[in-house]
Amino acid sequence: MNINFCVVLPIYNEQECLETCIRNIAKYLEKIEGRTGIIAVDDGSTDNSKDILISLQAQIPNLLLIFHEQNQGYGGANRTAAIAAHQNNFEYALVMDSDGTQSVEYIGNFIKPMREGKDFIKATRYSKGGKVIDVHWKRVWISRIGNRLARFFIDVPLSDFTNGFRAIKTDLWVKLLTTERGFESLIEEVYLAKKIGNISFEEVPYVLTARVEEGSVSKFTYSPEVYKRYAKYLFKK
Repeated sequence: MNINFCVVLPIYNEQECLETCIRNIAKYLEKIEGRTGIIAVDDGSTDNSKDILISLQAQIPNLLLIFHEQNQGYGGANRTAAIAAHQNNFEYALVMDSDGTQSVEYIGNFIKPMREGKDFIKATRYSKGGKVIDVHWKRVWISRIGNRLARFFIDVPLSDFTNGFRAIKTDLWVKLLTTERGFESLIEEVYLAKKIGNISFEEVPYVLTARVEEGSVSKFTYSPEVYKRYAKYLFKK
């Protein structure tokens, strides 16, 4: 059965790795039977990301570009992408990072659960063959503990709530009316899906690696305020 999905890339100042990332995704999608595309949302980048995207669009026909004049954060970029994916009649949106830390080969892990019609599919670093390589142990253990708490309190069958590598049915995604600006929108998204009810969740494994491109810096920061914004969804009714 052919598949119908787009790869979504929220982008903010990724000039060092952006071209390689998109070319690798486009090449991989050529092997997949069905309708595929790439939706790139540049979230007000101040480097050369916009120029790189415009240059690539002339060479990659299924690349759709959206530009935010001002930075709206990871959550804002995802909300824009959800609307675009739904309006362009993609059945699924598969969200990836644009910094090269997620190998395109792991896109293949999503194909089977998409064909099975699962609503919400998350890649996991923490079970079913997933793992983390060359990331500082402190970051890994903070993430592990936080995700275990999220599973206990939110009570859905996921082990990696804070992972942005995921595929969601677009008709569901546009109903998940997130309000968060930053990466905490990921856990808000799961919380809202649980509230809707009768949502099928699935996990697929992947291996997270450290950033390899010089100059590519993680947009996530650890701070008490970040922990607070994540934690409120653990106790929210």
